Amino acid sequence: MTRAAPLAFLAVIAVGCTVARPLHGTPMVETRLFCGLTTPDGGVVSDDAWRAFVAEVVTPRFPDGLTVLDAHGQYRAADGIHREETRVLLVVHPDDARAEAAIVEIVAEYRRRFRQDSVLRVDSRVGVEF
Repeated sequence: MTRAAPLAFLAVIAVGCTVARPLHGTPMVETRLFCGLTTPDGGVVSDDAWRAFVAEVVTPRFPDGLTVLDAHGQYRAADGIHREETRVLLVVHPDDARAEAAIVEIVAEYRRRFRQDSVLRVDSRVGVEF
């Protein structure tokens, strides 16, 4: 019986722990940009406008590749929960000043072009293998 208590205690501690695993492949950064499609005037960013944005702004900065995902987002604002269609732009890139500047430029242009208050950005360190 005396052994059960320490093992149970260790099991409880281990539940809250995350074990870091080594990255495999080339160390890179995965950046996800969550781009809401609702405009301040109640309109939406059209498919044509989105495609033009990707072609004119994103692709020249990341010509090696990117991914776009359709999503249904929601967020809390002062007046309650807002739901909107969203495009998630996913780019895997080196952790360097050029890529950082490109991401900042993409966010700024999306905000300017479509009159957005913000673009959610999430960065994760990843290992890449082809």
